[in-house]
Amino acid sequence: MLPKTNYLSNLTALRGIAAILVAIFHFEMAVARFIPASSTQFFEKSYLMVDLFFIMSGFIMLHVYGESFSINVSGNNYRKFMVARFARIYPLHFFSLSLLILITFYGYPPSAYPNPMEFNASIPTNYLLLHSYYIHRIYTWNIPSWSISAEWLAYLLFPALALILKRLKVQALIVYIIVIILSYYSIMYLLPRKNPLYPLIPVPHNINSTYDYGFLRGVAGFMTGMLMYRLYLWHTIQQLLSKDLTALIIIILLIAGLHYAINDAFIVILFSACVPAFAANEGYFKRICNTQIAQYFGDISYSIYLMQIFFQDPFSKGFRLSGVTGYGRGKMNIDFLPGIVYCSIYLALLIITAGITYRFIEKPSRKFINKYWSSEATLSK
Repeated sequence: MLPKTNYLSNLTALRGIAAILVAIFHFEMAVARFIPASSTQFFEKSYLMVDLFFIMSGFIMLHVYGESFSINVSGNNYRKFMVARFARIYPLHFFSLSLLILITFYGYPPSAYPNPMEFNASIPTNYLLLHSYYIHRIYTWNIPSWSISAEWLAYLLFPALALILKRLKVQALIVYIIVIILSYYSIMYLLPRKNPLYPLIPVPHNINSTYDYGFLRGVAGFMTGMLMYRLYLWHTIQQLLSKDLTALIIIILLIAGLHYAINDAFIVILFSACVPAFAANEGYFKRICNTQIAQYFGDISYSIYLMQIFFQDPFSKGFRLSGVTGYGRGKMNIDFLPGIVYCSIYLALLIITAGITYRFIEKPSRKFINKYWSSEATLSK
């Protein structure tokens, strides 16, 4: 089960951009808003960057491993695939969760614990990656890691999804589109979601589910990415997508859509076009994406995503920056200039920390697990 040799480097840079935008979104939720929603909804809607992650993941998995499951799903191939994916996501999840639990229990005064998001019963479900199934009625511990729970389910299903897509083609395409539409529609309009901190406030018709059926959001995005990869394989489509103008139009539409807070479903559609457009681009955008700094941010994007909690958690324990007004998650505000300074410091510290965990946790753990648990030595990034 050998990965394909053509590495989609453009998507590495896109992953880095998405991770930084998610980190800024959580800064505004946990620390303070420095850009009023009345000025732009761009950062308010940046929770949707997680859906971009899911779409990229399905796209890349089919690119790398699709041929391995094009004929059948054997026990050996399935094991190798799951070992590779476990090695990619679990070590840093285990490390960040364990460190957060230790800091919570032993690093804060007793008055700061417990809070609604940190309770003992949720520890096993977090370790077992079950915390996107609405088992608990609030997001818990390392809040962004709900998406790792959803991603893990997508990995479990992927070999079967890839085989069915290869064998049934048009029939599978129709069924997958129906499942995707029903999943997003259910999250937005049917499922009984509530704001855990402000339960009397109606949840808007968006797809920002996390602990509350987030697994549906993850699998729907993952399947969308798989379908977009099948479309990407058409030579005519690749020629169209490879042009800078195509990527530029999609980016402008995305920025405008997030700025004006259009329906989340349309943003997902634009993301679905963005991923193959970036993957196929051979022009100016490719040169930007393949710069050293863009590739580095992409490489450490997973660490950026999971380690951000350590720069937000003190504020859930009562710490406040000078100049912040208002109380409650998502309800604190600060003037733009001090806000941009604080956010810049936050991002700088986060990127430094992510670089350290990428080098000393992610990479060596992945290498160790694949060396001793799998006979496959060459794996995708």
